[in-house]
Amino acid sequence: MTVQRVENCRNCNSGLNDGLKSATIGGLVGLASKYALPLTEQEMDADYKKVIDNIKSQAAKAENEFLEAIKANPQRTLAQDAYVKTSENFVKNNVKAYDIAVKSIRPAGPFIVAGAVAGLGYSFIKNVFNV
Repeated sequence: MTVQRVENCRNCNSGLNDGLKSATIGGLVGLASKYALPLTEQEMDADYKKVIDNIKSQAAKAENEFLEAIKANPQRTLAQDAYVKTSENFVKNNVKAYDIAVKSIRPAGPFIVAGAVAGLGYSFIKNVFNV
């Protein structure tokens, strides 16, 4: 294997550029993982469970009142029929919205740093081993 001096290597890629790209991409992936990862046990504490129970009870109460009024109408519109068919997803969608709100208050720093470090690690392995 021949070794070239750095000055003579015109086609060599800069490890710094690869490292910056990898760290940037890793940081963005880390930021996306903030929302993709499920809630932890610490995040689903007593307050979380209390809010979820409140959402379920209030949504069920409002939904039942509204559904009873719609079902009592003998001449329902197509929109009302569609609402009756999709009403079972009402509570589930409200819980998902609250989960997204809880995930949005997570600190982004640890996710970004972990992604950037993983990107730098990948870049290092790629440049050292010429993978």
